[in-house]
Amino acid sequence: MLVGVAAALAEDVVSSLEVGSQVFSNVTVTTKSATHVFIKHSRGFAGLKLNELDHAAMVKLGLEAPDPPKDPQSKPPVKIENPFSKVENPLSKFENPFARPEFQPKITERDGKVYIEIYHRNFELDMHFVKGVLWTLFCLWILFCYCTHLICKKSGIKAGLACWIPIVQYVRLLRAAQMSGWWILLCIIPLVAAIIGIVWSIKICQVRGKGFFTVLFLLLPVTSPLAFLYLALSSDGTEEKYDGKVHLSYQTSSAE
Repeated sequence: MLVGVAAALAEDVVSSLEVGSQVFSNVTVTTKSATHVFIKHSRGFAGLKLNELDHAAMVKLGLEAPDPPKDPQSKPPVKIENPFSKVENPLSKFENPFARPEFQPKITERDGKVYIEIYHRNFELDMHFVKGVLWTLFCLWILFCYCTHLICKKSGIKAGLACWIPIVQYVRLLRAAQMSGWWILLCIIPLVAAIIGIVWSIKICQVRGKGFFTVLFLLLPVTSPLAFLYLALSSDGTEEKYDGKVHLSYQTSSAE
């Protein structure tokens, strides 16, 4: 029985086995475990860790299956490299200077004055100046709402209180240009909002009977407020002109 066991263990003899910097000759596997394999070689016995053996050594010891033979007629896969993978984005080297902490403004109020600290510099503002700016912004908002009311009224739709409610007034402006009010939901996307603004400028000028230059001035950021004011206050030629005289009219009715 001992001779049979020895013969069974001596069936797989590896003439040479390289493990790291060591080379074993006449290797025979004696015992296998989940983490080690014990071998007998020409110089004695040794225990090898499985995680230290490469694929070639594992194949020689019978612990892994050899790689399938390659078909001599099969061509190696052609690897196509993306030509734009090596192109460096020129904007990646530029850093946004306004994202630095020193560019973040710090606003404090002391002794009735407002102090603004930005980029290691302090700016002092009088409280009356700040109130004047806020009142100016409020008056500009009132003017914008009134112009929205006039544009809607002259475009043939009901103006009402909606022209004085933020965000809702933009829905009325879309309706004045004969566009769906649901387009306001897509205005949160910057690119789509720009396209909607261009289409609205063209269509509102068509409804109000204005020409190319009004559309152009409405699209330019510098002249856009003046063009919006012109749309609200100007006439499209359909209003009745007042000649300074009072015209009276009457209608007779016949009783049956």
